[in-house]
Amino acid sequence: MLRLPLLVMSVALLAFAVTASTPAGAAATLSATGPAGASATLGAAAASAFPERTRASSPAGAAAASASPAPRVADSERWDWPIPPPRVIERPFVAPQSEYSAGHRGIDLRASPGLTVTAPAAGTVHFVGTVVDRPVLTLRHPGGLLSSYEPLDSGLAEGAVVARGEAIGTVGRGGHCDGSCLHLGVRLDGSYVSPLAYLGGIPRAVLLPRWRSP
Repeated sequence: MLRLPLLVMSVALLAFAVTASTPAGAAATLSATGPAGASATLGAAAASAFPERTRASSPAGAAAASASPAPRVADSERWDWPIPPPRVIERPFVAPQSEYSAGHRGIDLRASPGLTVTAPAAGTVHFVGTVVDRPVLTLRHPGGLLSSYEPLDSGLAEGAVVARGEAIGTVGRGGHCDGSCLHLGVRLDGSYVSPLAYLGGIPRAVLLPRWRSP
């Protein structure tokens, strides 16, 4: 009959010894021995080592990393349209919910092959080449801006400096446009934004007074 009390006392003394000899942080880790606790411990370690990657793993963090709200652009910083009128937007900008989710990261302007495309603002050729099945040209502009055009046939080389309104190529074939449109994409500090914010196509929000009925 004495074996059970002695066993209980031994277990209690062993638990006290482990608690006394273990730092607070380690004790917290030891207490999380179940699947949920292990997940919490690993999650905390990952958040500490890769904070950006951890934030991007959540829907809200991923959306913030892939697309930003329409920036406020001063009238003096507006861009010119890259094609002459008439200008018809075949497909608007649709911000993706995450870095890899569906969306339309730019606008499609109705255009025929051979149409001359001009630089909407001064910049430097950041990239020119074929991406999968379409020719692409990307310009780097001041302020962390990149503008991309596809399909675009161009004789420019990387590093070439272009002025506002200067011809940068002609509409080509390939990609989802394939001879029917020009896709224009804009990135600000790595995040996709609507090109209309710079082309003046997004109307400013106006607060109207609330009228009270007598």
